Amino acid sequence: MQNLFAHFIRFCYLIIIINLGHFSTAIALSTDREQPIQITADQGMIDDAKGLAVYEGNVVIKQGTIEILAAKVTLSYTQTQSIDRVVAEGQPAHFKQTPDGNKPDIKAKSTKMEYNSSESTLVLTGEAELSQGQDISTAPRISYNTREGVIRADRGQDQKGERITVTIQPTDRESKNPPRN
Repeated sequence: MQNLFAHFIRFCYLIIIINLGHFSTAIALSTDREQPIQITADQGMIDDAKGLAVYEGNVVIKQGTIEILAAKVTLSYTQTQSIDRVVAEGQPAHFKQTPDGNKPDIKAKSTKMEYNSSESTLVLTGEAELSQGQDISTAPRISYNTREGVIRADRGQDQKGERITVTIQPTDRESKNPPRN
């Protein structure tokens, strides 16, 4: 059971990584890492022989200000207990975290969130959205390569989906650039 909690800790940090990469001004709340992880679901199954853990039915994962809501979370892990793949599914699945510095919450949602550790990629598919405050990116598919720090938004595999949309609010120039004397 302790190994399963370690898997969820890694999953939460991976979700944070995508949000930090997308919103470079955001910093994860520094105390989140020190908080216990709480997982609730209608049912759960762990199969160590297959390296698989599945939680279903109103899955809620919380650690500090981090919150993940999904209908189903599936973890695949190696014999050494390293996470190989994590999938959160819902209509949609949600992620939320409060960053340090009194900044707006970082949020993500999509019908499927999938992390592949060997490829260092997190892929949001199905009405994918990343936001912080009023800055929002939406697309049928948003992928983030954690190793290279590259984010891509596109129409998905069939390339027939909706176009991507990025909304970036103007910054307050007066607070960023003090007047010169």
